[in-house]
Amino acid sequence: MAETLRSGTRLASLGFLRLGLYGLAILDMMIPACYWLVETLTGSAIDHSLVSIIATMVAPVMAPILLVVILFDYVMSRVRVADEQGDLRAYYLLICRLELLLIGIMLAYWIPYFITL
Repeated sequence: MAETLRSGTRLASLGFLRLGLYGLAILDMMIPACYWLVETLTGSAIDHSLVSIIATMVAPVMAPILLVVILFDYVMSRVRVADEQGDLRAYYLLICRLELLLIGIMLAYWIPYFITL
């Protein structure tokens, strides 16, 4: 694992599943933002299309699910931090920091939406 950290990039060393999770969380925030931008620029709502359904119904439902999965990955990374030494400990601390950053961004993005409900 230490060789992977030295030879590859830090982004690639996070792993496919973890990067996929981060990508889904970012996509979950980008879809409603892009929908709002298009709606604002065109001046009319895009009603009854797949894009509007995904932006207004699917993305808000997926946000808490993704948040819980990221929190679970954070907990598992903290467990690994307690068990490891040296480079692996630093690797899992980096993962913990990235996940806390992503959780904070998701909360800042979605809490105003859920408060208005």
